[in-house]
Amino acid sequence: MEIVHWLHQIFGGRAEPLFLGITYLGSSAVLWAVIILWYWLFDPRLARRLGVVLALSEVSNQLLKGAFGSSRPYDLDTDLSSDLARRTGGGHGFPSGHAQNNAAFWFSLGFCFRRRWVWVLAFFAVTAVALSRLVLGVHLPVDVVGGVIIGSLIAWLGSRVPLPGSEIHPVPLWAWEILAFLGGMTLSIFVPEINPAALALLVVCLLMQPVFLPPRTAGRRLAMAAGG
Repeated sequence: MEIVHWLHQIFGGRAEPLFLGITYLGSSAVLWAVIILWYWLFDPRLARRLGVVLALSEVSNQLLKGAFGSSRPYDLDTDLSSDLARRTGGGHGFPSGHAQNNAAFWFSLGFCFRRRWVWVLAFFAVTAVALSRLVLGVHLPVDVVGGVIIGSLIAWLGSRVPLPGSEIHPVPLWAWEILAFLGGMTLSIFVPEINPAALALLVVCLLMQPVFLPPRTAGRRLAMAAGG
């Protein structure tokens, strides 16, 4: 709490709109929009892998929040955050969903491209979102650090595990379809902490076959993005 109070005193007030914008750019809605556009316009296979990673991060985050049941800073001090800031964080505190999802998404890009500038951009984006959660008073340091660590592990695993339907995957796709359906139904019924939308996204991204060929010209890509 001392760190959150200190950051709030330094960056709070006039800087809040800036950190609200950073938090919004790190939200799941924006990350999913980027993945969809990447699927349509550039590389469906990579977009599918990013979708699996992000959906797995969301599902695991919801499970961990329900398991730990930790408080948020504004539960302990109501003066730490505004109403707008509180709307960006629902449920329990640990681990931070924004920090975890951004680490899973951006570090997955780093593992896939293996370019220095991609890693620099990834570290900058993850750090900025994590800092925004502290400044807005909606998470404790342990929440964002834990989220970044968990998201990093998911990104690392997601870059190495072959997805269903790939040539090197030993399990046929029809078996994955049955497993995904039964597993998804079971989790939806017996684990109420999981958002069904996140679980549905995970199942869809696991089972989809990215045979779509993106447009090759800039004009067609703009038309595809506008239409989508």
